[in-house]
Amino acid sequence: MRKLSKTIGGSIIIGTLSKGCQLCMQGGKLVLFVTGLCENPANCSWYCPISYERKGRDVVYANERLVYDDEELIYEATLSSADGTGITGGEPLLVLNRIIHYIHLLKDHFGDTHHIHLYTGKKKINREDIKKLVDAGLDEIRFHILTEKESKVLDLVDGFLSVGIEIPAIPGRIEATKKLIKSVEKYSVDFLNVNELEFTETNAYQLKKRGFIIKEDSIASVEGSEKMAIDLLKWTVNNTELNIHYCPARLKGGVQLRNRLLRRAKNVAKPYENITGEGLLLKGVITVKAGDNLDFLYSIFRKYCVSDDLIYFNPKKLRIETSIEIAKKIADEAKKKGVRVGILEEYPTEHPRLETSYTPL
Repeated sequence: MRKLSKTIGGSIIIGTLSKGCQLCMQGGKLVLFVTGLCENPANCSWYCPISYERKGRDVVYANERLVYDDEELIYEATLSSADGTGITGGEPLLVLNRIIHYIHLLKDHFGDTHHIHLYTGKKKINREDIKKLVDAGLDEIRFHILTEKESKVLDLVDGFLSVGIEIPAIPGRIEATKKLIKSVEKYSVDFLNVNELEFTETNAYQLKKRGFIIKEDSIASVEGSEKMAIDLLKWTVNNTELNIHYCPARLKGGVQLRNRLLRRAKNVAKPYENITGEGLLLKGVITVKAGDNLDFLYSIFRKYCVSDDLIYFNPKKLRIETSIEIAKKIADEAKKKGVRVGILEEYPTEHPRLETSYTPL
């Protein structure tokens, strides 16, 4: 008997979770943003969450890193201990040759077990293009479709790919979504992912314009989106055999991102940096001014026999970085010389790293 079950990440599943989602929850997916260009921006732009830095721009990001060549892409995937890659955009299929190149690159470097899935909202796709993706080694494709008419694109995919549908849970569209589910049953669809609708800086105006509000006790989730998704899942128990997964916003930030940051942090943390349970880095920092003579600080380090691998001068930030324990030990002496000493928390991502908190000592 089919039933609703919670995943290790706290999302809700009926049936089997796709391989791409399994790896994503583990933080094992490199997020490869291949272009910010779209085929038809008006189609879903009112809820599109893409940031201003990426939207409408033909840029490539591997996780948070803006990449310019293959070496940077492989380097970021390696630092992230990625077991797979999720290709997204914009509309990725607008740069089909670029995608095929990246699939070959990743498979050649990490092996065939490196799982690659692709998101697309393209409404007109050639069967030949799908074959090119399959031949390149694509493992899973996810279509963004909202209507029965749009579901015809699924007829282009044969049995060599894991095929899914990925849509937002839009309050008020439950009946339309039920019709969509029934319309895709005749195709070889392996799963349906329903994502909680979220406010972002780029879609907030359009969401508010349509009467949506932020859910109580949330910073971004849309009121009514989760209820719509859960009601839909309850309906699917008795009305379809399709595997369906509800992915709430809290899963993306609290599980997926945290696990991905933890993987990267373990590879990039310097000897003096501590890794938090959220995958962030903690360290001591001594902030100086341009032109300051740092000899007095280094004399303090020598006094306490601090090894060189526990001291790093960051010229861009004009600060000396060290362990929290050392920062606390030298704080009083260092502050007498007019410098600031504190504890810094930041993301383990590519520079410039996002700093989340600073506590003065």
